[in-house]
Amino acid sequence: MMLFNFENIFLQIPQTLDLSVIAIIVSSVTATILAAMVAITWKNIHQSTNTTYSQLLRGFHEDLTNRLNKNSVLKTTDDCKRYANDYLNTVDEIAFLDVTDKIPKGIATYLERFFAYGLNIIGWYDDMVGENFLDTAKKNWPNYFLYCEKHKIHLNPDDKLPKIMLDYNKLQDSE
Repeated sequence: MMLFNFENIFLQIPQTLDLSVIAIIVSSVTATILAAMVAITWKNIHQSTNTTYSQLLRGFHEDLTNRLNKNSVLKTTDDCKRYANDYLNTVDEIAFLDVTDKIPKGIATYLERFFAYGLNIIGWYDDMVGENFLDTAKKNWPNYFLYCEKHKIHLNPDDKLPKIMLDYNKLQDSE
């Protein structure tokens, strides 16, 4: 019965409607559906990308925060050096991703305070460990320095190293 009604409807279409008009109508409907599908796909990709960036930022922030929290378990000079090296390795990895455009610019910018803290660590190495660590650091963590230079990162006077690191010479004498 339903098929019969469709036949009647199509039979009522004026016979003057030629094939080129039908082709234009079908093409227009197809193009509209395609445009809608592209828009939906773009929206889903955009939402997925934002979620990925959010997770990436959260992961970097947690990693750096965990590194900072390890300062409470520093007991030896080797612990202090390991803490400093681990921290600088982490910020260098983030800097590499930023410098090579693998992450959105906003992520590394959000973490700039962590980069400034790294400058305190490098200053500590120079002062406490007694070697010209700046040259070594530039070789070991080139992306970190490139990032700091590019974004004009400077020491933040509010950033304080763990007390045990500031008392490094006393700690070294007691070992």
